[in-house]
Amino acid sequence: MKFKYLLILLILFFNQISYSQANKTSDSKEFFYNISIGAVIGAIGALINKKADQKIGEILIKGSSQGALGGYITFESKRIIRFAQREEDWRFFWVAKLINAGGISIKENAALNRDFWKKWHINIGFSRIEFDLENQFKVRYKVMPIAFVYTIGIASQTRFELEKTIKTGEFIFSSDTNRFVETNSVGIALPGNIVLYEPNKDNFGTLSHEIIHLYQSNDFSQFEAFLDKPLNKINSKGNLFSEINKYIHYDFRYIPLQLSYIIEMNRSKYYYANFLEREAGYYSDSFQKDYLR
Repeated sequence: MKFKYLLILLILFFNQISYSQANKTSDSKEFFYNISIGAVIGAIGALINKKADQKIGEILIKGSSQGALGGYITFESKRIIRFAQREEDWRFFWVAKLINAGGISIKENAALNRDFWKKWHINIGFSRIEFDLENQFKVRYKVMPIAFVYTIGIASQTRFELEKTIKTGEFIFSSDTNRFVETNSVGIALPGNIVLYEPNKDNFGTLSHEIIHLYQSNDFSQFEAFLDKPLNKINSKGNLFSEINKYIHYDFRYIPLQLSYIIEMNRSKYYYANFLEREAGYYSDSFQKDYLR
């Protein structure tokens, strides 16, 4: 019950910061938003995952400072997406992805009460590739189940864009379904995937917008650190759970992400008054052209 209330308070805190920036977006405000969210969730996560012999003050400083560092790095990765869009240069998508993976890894380490350098990971579609530097260098592959289920559903109804997937490091599909016309949209980001409207699939602005949405879902992965102790307790009860969970990373990030999106849409008069959409629009140069969408 305590975790549920804490999660609600954090989502409300996230949305309050988002709402305060809704009328105008700038690099300075984006900088503040990314480092503040990283710091707050990093501190709370570190406190939840505190060891018995650790001092609370030290934990809060460590979690918040590492979370802020990770937030700054993810902020820079989003700015690179904007540069890729303006220059229409595919090479910068992978640069942004690698930098984003570094920032997210640092934020997750902060929330897990780990030193920032111990574990790193990168997400590609429903796959999570982890790099363990703590003792001996190890590489682990894990499946993210929510993204995996979405990928199966999307793949059965759309066309896989292999070239765009290779160029961006993101799972990209295209479709000419009338649903895009009915909703006045040209792309959508779903867990681990992007689906583009076929006639508009080569538009850099649309692709950049949806990649930022995937980065936003990565931002929310810090919340998953709150469940680390309960999952470890489940793993300790039997070999079956322990063996299965070696190959699974539970991508619960989409629950707080969706709750935040719903809250934003319910109180937003305009499409881009929703902060999550406004941030994606800001880095893809789309909201200035279509603010009332």
